[in-house]
Amino acid sequence: MRTRLFDIFKKDLLFTLSLILAIVTCSIGHFSWSFIDNKVLFSLFGLMLVINGLEHAGLLHALGQKMLQKSHNLRTLIQSIVLLSFFSSMVLTNDVAILTLLPIYLSITRTVQNRPIILLGAVYLTAAANIGSSLFPFGNPQNLFLFSFYGISLPNFLATTALFVGLSLVILLLLIQRLPKTPLTIPAESIVFKKKESLLYSGLLLTIILGIFAIVPMPAAFGLTIGVIALYNRKLFLKVDYLLLLTFVFFFLIVGNIQSQTAIIDTIKLYFQESHQALLGSIVLSQFISNVPAAILIAPFTTLEKVVLLGVNIGGFGTLIASLANLIAFKLVKQARPKEIKLYQKQFYLVNIVFLITIAAIVYVLL
Repeated sequence: MRTRLFDIFKKDLLFTLSLILAIVTCSIGHFSWSFIDNKVLFSLFGLMLVINGLEHAGLLHALGQKMLQKSHNLRTLIQSIVLLSFFSSMVLTNDVAILTLLPIYLSITRTVQNRPIILLGAVYLTAAANIGSSLFPFGNPQNLFLFSFYGISLPNFLATTALFVGLSLVILLLLIQRLPKTPLTIPAESIVFKKKESLLYSGLLLTIILGIFAIVPMPAAFGLTIGVIALYNRKLFLKVDYLLLLTFVFFFLIVGNIQSQTAIIDTIKLYFQESHQALLGSIVLSQFISNVPAAILIAPFTTLEKVVLLGVNIGGFGTLIASLANLIAFKLVKQARPKEIKLYQKQFYLVNIVFLITIAAIVYVLL
């Protein structure tokens, strides 16, 4: 039992760090349920359940195989899988897009000789998932939190994120055009997915989205989703990332207690009251603690919601820890191609530094 707990703490360092900080801050301050944003937790839990259902139904795998059948060279294949990652992550989140598509990509390209280009494609796939998931409030956890915390209207939200998404996608597609058109002879599998299940989970996904936008009460949307999945496929509850949910709870407690410390608040506020400082602060903080906890930590201390929204999404580029999706991709590549992980890291940092500097500089000038 102790060994298993140690493995959990060692495997998920962000969870471990947030737990320690939550214990420390609650010891100095106090524990209160009012610190915890239940709407964000319900939304995230519901999305995880439904997305796991869609993955179980095989819909994304089928789309990946469809793309493969239409790809005649390496550049076309990478472009197709990248665009699928980009668009699917808008609804299914960046984590799920990577968890589903990256193993498929690594598997079907295992016999391709040009390994640097293949690993570069894996980096582009990951970047595409981070970019696409940034467009809508429900695409990734930091957007979901900021949308709920600030009460941003959907038109204002999209007007802000569209800038980042549009610029990033253009750069990504230009980079892909530089890849070689190496001919492919990869056999494709038959396209099979469970249509009834896909329809059911798509309906539940729509229900959760309506709850996020307050078109229907979130407790009702969440309750319906929980009830249907409990009756239809209880095993999906085992696939939920409960450590991520707990990490959110811990950071809510951390921020809640920090807010009661006047000296700390005054210090943090100094760096997030001006647009350019807030942008750079959000980006830099994301590099060290990941963009999800960065959003939770910064939001209570500034009214510059659009700047913070841009900052934490741009901050997903950079280090491996800057986005949880980056870590997931790293683990998948390490498991599938352990001998190529150093080359992957080299490609990862090369691409991410280019994206981070370019997008941050453009947004900085436009602010």
